[in-house]
Amino acid sequence: MHAESDTKAAEQVLNGIHLPPCPTSLLAAMKEARSPDADMGRIVRLIGQDVGLSAPMLKLANSPYFGLRNKVSSVQQAVAVLGLRNTVNLLSNVALRANVMPNLTGMDEFWDRSSMTALAASRIAAQVPGMSCDDAYTVSLFHDCGVPVLMQKYPDYLKNVDEMSRISGNTCETENACYSTTHAVVGNLLARNWLLPQNMCRAILHHHDHTIFSSITDQASIEICSWISIVQAAEYIVDSHLDLRNEGWAIWQPLVLKHLQFSGQEFDELHSDIVAVLNGD
Repeated sequence: MHAESDTKAAEQVLNGIHLPPCPTSLLAAMKEARSPDADMGRIVRLIGQDVGLSAPMLKLANSPYFGLRNKVSSVQQAVAVLGLRNTVNLLSNVALRANVMPNLTGMDEFWDRSSMTALAASRIAAQVPGMSCDDAYTVSLFHDCGVPVLMQKYPDYLKNVDEMSRISGNTCETENACYSTTHAVVGNLLARNWLLPQNMCRAILHHHDHTIFSSITDQASIEICSWISIVQAAEYIVDSHLDLRNEGWAIWQPLVLKHLQFSGQEFDELHSDIVAVLNGD
């Protein structure tokens, strides 16, 4: 199905479900951070004015994911230590947790895995010439954000998708059969709602579509395939760290390594390095 018709179908399926907008304070902080003359003091004030961002931001900044040697106790300290770009990444992380179906039970594990995947993606992107670590972080953080939205709409979502995916081996086919949409399509809608750049939204939409590698025609599609490759590699590394199955990696591995121009040995070494970071070593 064409991406545009996929999106329209998803909008109909999700009728009655509110896709949360990006918090105003986060939008303002992101706009300030992108400015050539970014004012760190203004960003601190924007964050400090929103207790829904500032308190969880400090908690997450002090978590093992960011590996700070010394704990921070204020927004100003966190911004100073993390830097502007990491601060915006952290804010996006906090805002997603706080605004995307926050009342669902058992979501901490889901968001923790998303955080680890985003961190792994930023580390992978650092080894790919021309790729932005921050953009890779953002795409990876958002790529599965359609899952909690579908969980809110359909209480049986996780049970059905898990059971049927074991048979079909394809999560998106299972989602389409059960719910006439997929978490990738819904994630694309949410990412657009949060004003992410178009190519990031397209990468989220296609992150389960390995056929996209056969239609690389321009710089935009190269970038999208790079983000998808990084997401898939990051997921595999995080799943192996958490002792979770990732049966799709057998299909994705040759495509990802070829596109990112990693040898098997280079990827194995990167894998080990990232797992060490996730372990807090």
